[in-house]
Amino acid sequence: LIILLVILVVILQILRPGIVNERWIANTIKFAIPLAILAGCQTMTMLTGGIDLSVGTVATMSAFIMATQIVSQDPAVAFLLAMMPAVLIGLVNGIGVGVFRVHPLIMTLGTSLIGTGCLQVYQRTVIASGAKIPDFLAWLGTGVTYGFPNALLLFVPLAALIVFTLARTGFGRLLYAVGDNERATRLSGVQYWQVITALYVTSSVLAGITGLLYIGLIKAPS
Repeated sequence: LIILLVILVVILQILRPGIVNERWIANTIKFAIPLAILAGCQTMTMLTGGIDLSVGTVATMSAFIMATQIVSQDPAVAFLLAMMPAVLIGLVNGIGVGVFRVHPLIMTLGTSLIGTGCLQVYQRTVIASGAKIPDFLAWLGTGVTYGFPNALLLFVPLAALIVFTLARTGFGRLLYAVGDNERATRLSGVQYWQVITALYVTSSVLAGITGLLYIGLIKAPS
């Protein structure tokens, strides 16, 4: 992928000389970071043989709730309210897949559609109160410090945490084990449903954080 990226940059520079500059690189990184975090969510779920189709809806819900609740609530309270749907959807996904054995594709698609419906209802109830983008999120999403996007301050620790979790923790090894041989993992005494529930909650929380970063990037809640 890195080689393909380098080739793409070279081709762009040849076709449009001067387009690849510091500003272009910074903007590309800014818009790539939210997608990279969501890719981290999918990486963890796909290691277990699953998939999480609800991450887009979760990101949208967290972003919109944050933008509307910050109008009347303390930033910390607004953040907690914005993350509540993420935790709830992740918990429902985890229980559905881990306990009731619903296929991840069906389960996460269902919660995504339900979440979209709930968001539309919520939007109608708060449409008159307006929305705003917190200054901190705008700074994080669009700001540049010493030529580096401020969003890297969020992305680098998150990426390092994901890599460390997968490579150096028991939870990460369990994800690999479940994906490699679920039946053998169960027979070894691992509580499969607990691993899956923790996985989908983690995925949804990361998606919620991505939504908050994205509204700071585009400076719009919708």
